[in-house]
Amino acid sequence: MVDGAPAGAPAPAVPPAHAGAPVEADAADGDLLAAYLQGDQAAFAVLYERYRRPLYAFFARQLPHAQADDAFQETWMKFIRNIQRYEDRGKLQSYLFAIANNVLMDDYRRQMRSGTGADNEESSDVEDTGSNVQQDVSRQQLHAALQAQIAKLPVGQRSVWVLRQETGLSLAELAEITGSPLEAVKSRLRYAADKLKAGMQRYAR
Repeated sequence: MVDGAPAGAPAPAVPPAHAGAPVEADAADGDLLAAYLQGDQAAFAVLYERYRRPLYAFFARQLPHAQADDAFQETWMKFIRNIQRYEDRGKLQSYLFAIANNVLMDDYRRQMRSGTGADNEESSDVEDTGSNVQQDVSRQQLHAALQAQIAKLPVGQRSVWVLRQETGLSLAELAEITGSPLEAVKSRLRYAADKLKAGMQRYAR
């Protein structure tokens, strides 16, 4: 799993803290959100720390470093601007990652318009470099190889795969986040798993 946001990446600005009861680090998301909406900055800090790592990893596994940083910050700012619309409609985690997925898709659309990205949604094969790899591959090398294979997946498959790995959300929740039919999510995960398995076959001992 990719580490969380870099230490130098600032957390989004939040309203000044109000006096109130101390915030418990293990408080439920709903309680933290209610406290934050009352102006409790400490409650937001707990939420931010709770989801910082998986959210940043979601972007870092799919975008170059600078773009991942920007997308990470943009997601939190959109979360802050739109949180009044949340109204406890489900898991806060699902709501946050739905915003993140929209930010990611917007980034891909910008790339496509500028000609810097390629959406290979219809592609069925993972490119094989054909290079000979030593059998004794370190864990770091395996991780890098897996990341390279993930990067080759079509956008739709890659996003649901990374969401599933980083959050552990259910298939129904993934469908809600991505705005896709449940069967489409299942198919994308299955195709992604098949392609990653094929792409990593050369590293099998």
